[in-house]
Order: sequence, then structure tokens, then C-alpha cells
Amino acid sequence: MRSVPLLLVVAYFVSLSLLLTACKPAPQNTPVQTAPVAETPTPTANTAENTCVLKVGFDAWEPYHYLGQGQQIVGLDIDILQALASELSCDLQLEQDTWTTLLSRLQAGELDLLPGASRSSERESYAWFSEPYRQEQFVLYTRNDTTLDFADIPSLVAAGYKIGLVSDYYYGEEIDNLYGSSPQAFVNAQIAELNMARLSDEEISAVLEDSYVATAMLRRKGLDRNISAHQLRLPPSDVHLMLSKASIDETRLAEINAAISRLKQNGTLGQLLQQYQQ
Repeated sequence: MRSVPLLLVVAYFVSLSLLLTACKPAPQNTPVQTAPVAETPTPTANTAENTCVLKVGFDAWEPYHYLGQGQQIVGLDIDILQALASELSCDLQLEQDTWTTLLSRLQAGELDLLPGASRSSERESYAWFSEPYRQEQFVLYTRNDTTLDFADIPSLVAAGYKIGLVSDYYYGEEIDNLYGSSPQAFVNAQIAELNMARLSDEEISAVLEDSYVATAMLRRKGLDRNISAHQLRLPPSDVHLMLSKASIDETRLAEINAAISRLKQNGTLGQLLQQYQQ
């Protein structure tokens, strides 16, 4: 996950606890801010009344959040965030950046929320984590013309092969420990596409990537003929919303958790997940 590199959007605002008291019911289709960073939300018919805004950061991570046709922000996590905002009677202000920059902005309180995050002790020093709202699994991807016959990733690392990771993603305790003991075995990139390009150009031997993300990326770039999933994969892990402690209080966190629970109970969350599994 974006997450211990497991395996990591979120915040300009005035005290959200005060904003909450001013919130009014939002329209059924929650408006989403798609303007560049630092611009204010697009006015709506009831903007004067609806002053509850969540500043959300995202990076290009198809199919979870990315720019689609007409530069519209789309994806599974975007759909889930829109449903969540409707439950909270809030608007979303979406701002794109790299994952590393988004984490810094969340820590500074410039963003309220980042989706698709894994929980780690380092992040807990500056962020709250919601109840899990989905799961993800990281899979090793290799070139089809390369045979990597290893029982596990530590054996692959011990043999001298290099693995591509995305900077500041959290991949779990095993990868975190391997990274600490054998940093030369890993090559970091700001975006997942760069890892796949390096793999295709034989600069690295493998890439660890979310299975949904890799499938969409390889298909879109026509690389699925040359790169495919290896049998090695990390255990599935819970995915959370990560919320800035500098801009979100525990009362708002509880409201967000309650909204996630309602979306699970009424079937909305399950329906959204199923749409992207087809």
C-alpha cells in the first residue's frame, strides 16, 4: 500500500470541528474540486450554506485515483470518497501531487486526508487512521523473458537481484526489514510508471506493485505482453484513510469511521468495490 514503502490525499482548512457545525446537507452528487492546487472549490448553488470542505490529496495511481477523459479525476478511491463526503454532508477539494510530497503536506496540515494508506508507527506520529475500507495486495512483476525461480523475496534479494519500489510506500514489515539490511537491492521511484519502464529496460529485475494498479498500467501501456505477475506476492493488507492530526480532530475521525461503517452496512462500499473487480 501506499503505505511502509506497504505498503501513501489532504489539507488546507480552518478548524474542521467548527466547520462541522456549519455543514448543511450536500447535494446527492457531491461536487469535486478539480482545479489546480491552491484554488478554491468551484462554487455550487448552495456554496454559501455548505462550508464543510475536506482537502484531499491524491497521486496518479490507476485505478484508484487518476486523471481520466477530459482531465476528470476518477477511480475507485475517488468514488468511495464521494460517497463518504455525501454521508458527511461535505464537499471534496482534490489536489494532485507525488506521494512523498502529499505525505509532507498532510503532516503540515495543508491537506486533511489521503486515501489508500497503510498504517505504520512512523505515520501515526502525525496522522490518524480510519477503520479499514478495503484491502490491497502487492505482487512481484517480472519480464516474461526472465526466470526468477525463488521461494521468497529474501532469497531473491540475497541472490543480488534489484527490485523497484515507490518512494514512501509501505510494503509491510518484511520488505521494511529487507530494505534496512540490504538497501542496495531496492531502487526507488517517485511514480509506479517509472518502475515499469526500468523493468522493461532491464535496469531492474522485478517490481513490487499493487495488483489492481499493475494490471491497469500494463494494459494501458501495452506492456502486458512483456511483463507479468510472478508467483511471489505479499500478504493482503488493510487500507485506511490517513488524516492529518494538524487539521482533523478525534471527533471528526469518529464521524468518518461511522460514515465508513454505514457505507459498509448499506452495501454502497461493496457495490463500488465490485465494479472495479469486473
